Amino acid sequence: MKLVGKCFISKKKAKEGFEYPIVRFPKEYSELIGKAAKIYEIDKNKFLISVDENSEDKLFNELDNSYVLAKIDKNLLEKARIFGIDINSFIENQLRELLNGLEKCSGRDLNPGHRLERPV
Repeated sequence: MKLVGKCFISKKKAKEGFEYPIVRFPKEYSELIGKAAKIYEIDKNKFLISVDENSEDKLFNELDNSYVLAKIDKNLLEKARIFGIDINSFIENQLRELLNGLEKCSGRDLNPGHRLERPV
């Protein structure tokens, strides 16, 4: 994801008592005028706007699944990209392996005496 611009959210009055927030794109995106857009609320006051008609089903399925943003050192991320590592898949697989290992662990043994050597 890259930052394409900043703007203030203005308002449009349709009639008395009805105000709508308006977001302006940079002029470089004027080809989007008149196209249908889908607006997804990712989190409180965090939105994603999709104008691509071809990928909306895939995008919806991805957004329907809960995602969390993770902070990763930019240098590490760039090195991973150079080596062709899909960081999302990598992190998910490592987390699954860790959780599976923790689930297999039966926890604390409530009867540790059976492991002690018995006097003869």
